Amino acid sequence: MSTDHHRKIDLQSPADLTYLHTNIKTTAQSKLDLAIPPPPSIPTTATQQQQKPEEDSFRPQVQSLVQDFVTRTLTLALPSLAINGLDAENSILVSADDSTVVEDESNYEAYDPRLAEKLRTLYRQLEWEHTRVAELRREAPGAAARAYEERLEREMEGDRRRVGE
Repeated sequence: MSTDHHRKIDLQSPADLTYLHTNIKTTAQSKLDLAIPPPPSIPTTATQQQQKPEEDSFRPQVQSLVQDFVTRTLTLALPSLAINGLDAENSILVSADDSTVVEDESNYEAYDPRLAEKLRTLYRQLEWEHTRVAELRREAPGAAARAYEERLEREMEGDRRRVGE
């Protein structure tokens, strides 16, 4: 075997790692459901309705072990991952808890019509400024050339008068 350094696996964003982690957890959960079916939640017969469904202590233990295994595996894989060219950090992984859902932590303000109108006004002003810049780009070179030409003619006329005196 070669001792050469292997390239890291490149991911584009932390969301890619979160997606992989969630996908692996979901697949592991579906395999667990096949191997150890979850207890029925709705009783189907009258005798089952009278009896409380028995809690399966084996399934939660296996489920916890599988989720810990997935998290530990990804944690051990982090040194071999690069996210957007940077080394992956342990804080990126979502905890192995089943109830943990990756949520967008963005905070949104309530809609404010005054702010929306102010934003529209600012965009109108920005568009007007862009239009003005475009006009200046068309007109300024010609105006500058005419001004230069007029000044040059005045100076040449002044020089001619001085030479003629």
